[in-house]
Amino acid sequence: MKYRSTDRHRPKDARPRPHGAKEHRGRRPSPRPSDQDEQKYHGRHACHALFAKRPDDIIRVYVDQPRVKEFSALLKWCAEQRRAYHIVEEENLERLAETVHHQGIVVLARRQVDLTDDRLLDAIRTGRVAGSLLYLDGVQNPHNLGAILRTSAHFGIGAVLGQREQLPGVTASAARVAEGGAETVPLARLHDPATVLLQLKGLGYRLFATASGAGGNLYRAGLTPRSVIILGNEVHGVSPEIAALADESLQIPGTGAVESLNVGVACAILISEVARRAHTAEKPQPHPPGRPPYRGPRRKQR
Repeated sequence: MKYRSTDRHRPKDARPRPHGAKEHRGRRPSPRPSDQDEQKYHGRHACHALFAKRPDDIIRVYVDQPRVKEFSALLKWCAEQRRAYHIVEEENLERLAETVHHQGIVVLARRQVDLTDDRLLDAIRTGRVAGSLLYLDGVQNPHNLGAILRTSAHFGIGAVLGQREQLPGVTASAARVAEGGAETVPLARLHDPATVLLQLKGLGYRLFATASGAGGNLYRAGLTPRSVIILGNEVHGVSPEIAALADESLQIPGTGAVESLNVGVACAILISEVARRAHTAEKPQPHPPGRPPYRGPRRKQR
């Protein structure tokens, strides 16, 4: 059904259009998911990544006038695919996003499907998830999760794992903080994390649990390209049940002037060391034949 410009012609169950919004419409799109299956995303990089990775999940787009040019490809796609988009005023965008940090764009889309226990293991066996993994034990702050997903995407972490009841899903704010990383690194919210971690050991992974005062030096640890880095929250650290599964306990050496680091900062240091080891292990590329290697600028002879 095509909506007309006045609200009295809308279906009774249609959501009201924000005041001042310009609606662009066409034929009826695919059936709408339930409210539980959809979510609003905001932030420039988060929405660019959503469009790049999951365009078919996009339901509706809201953008303010200054961002129309930047998101012209998305709006053109919406017109071609007959997905509604609205050009709205700043104050209406704040109301839609429920934050002032929307960066000029809000996208209503289907939620990303998290990996389950079996799906994670199957993805690893088939190579769809590769490289080292990160396990978050009791980390529940969405902003911390967003920062961790951003760092994980940069360093090539295969997936971020956690217990389903503890690890939050990717909220709109987490996706914005992740700057597109939430669309790159899958989230695995596990029903039985202890069993999954043991199965990962059987697949050749080594488990490393962080400890603020009792672990070995990170820079001397036996990290491998198939490592699982286990991080606890800033209050209680890694739980004893999960720590008991680790092959090695480690800590980030420092001055001792502070008791611990923010979990997002600690995560960046840990997985950057995993990435550094992997890059160091790579064989150097041979120099192209017929061209001498560059040895810096030549000094002029006096």
